[in-house]
Amino acid sequence: MYHLPLPAAQIAELYPNCANRAGNLQLRTALLQEGERVIQRSATYNQMAQTSTLYQIAQENAVHVSNAELSNLYERALVNGGERPTYLAIRGAGLFGRCPLCAQRDVGTLDHYLPRASFPEFAVLPVNLVPCCFDCNHAKREHTPAAFAEQMFHPYFDDWNDLELIQATIVVEDAVYAEFAVNVDTLHPVVADRAAAHFETLGLAALYSGHASVELVQRRAGFLLTFENGGPEALQAELLRESQSRRVPFPNAWQPVLYRALADSDEFVNGGFYAIDDQLEVAGAD
Repeated sequence: MYHLPLPAAQIAELYPNCANRAGNLQLRTALLQEGERVIQRSATYNQMAQTSTLYQIAQENAVHVSNAELSNLYERALVNGGERPTYLAIRGAGLFGRCPLCAQRDVGTLDHYLPRASFPEFAVLPVNLVPCCFDCNHAKREHTPAAFAEQMFHPYFDDWNDLELIQATIVVEDAVYAEFAVNVDTLHPVVADRAAAHFETLGLAALYSGHASVELVQRRAGFLLTFENGGPEALQAELLRESQSRRVPFPNAWQPVLYRALADSDEFVNGGFYAIDDQLEVAGAD
């Protein structure tokens, strides 16, 4: 999870541009008539997003057009029509092309933070369009928060970069693996509840654990070399350096958390890394 700056595009300009792309004169006129309500509702969205109260926003039906006609502006004008440059600009805002919802996979689409099936007036609202990977988009589906704690991370309005959101537990048995969870014990409940909802909805624990298993297999030879040359202290120092390095540019990704947990595991640095199985079947890594 990482913060994004607000999109440059403004709904007051983008919506009429999208509406004017309608080839049917009657539909175009009706969409433009709907514009005043869309702009007003968008202002409400901004105000509520800034106070993390989007779960309280009421659903409304379109007045001058059908909900479907309003929702369809997204595909017809923004994704596949004349306003596609704006779509591409918003989609391309992910840092290094990385999804801000999982901080792991590549951006491939836009997610409607509030789903357009329930809120068609926000179908082309730039601050409701979040660049994300296909997997996060699919997992989130039509998620509509009904309570404060159900609000997932909003990259434009939540900045949790300076918080230690994630923790990892290192398990050394017949193999070595990492279990990931939200760091609820050290976070303010306001953040912890929402981060936990985000983590669970997107299945991030399994995603991170799977990728961590691959990382451990790939790094096993390096761990062994460092241990043989300098012992547990050298290995621990290397893991701490790696953790600090991996915090850039995504401090709340799984990699810095993994390496810090490895460094803090006496069992691992004292030889537990030998249990890393290079034939391990990795589940959940995609």
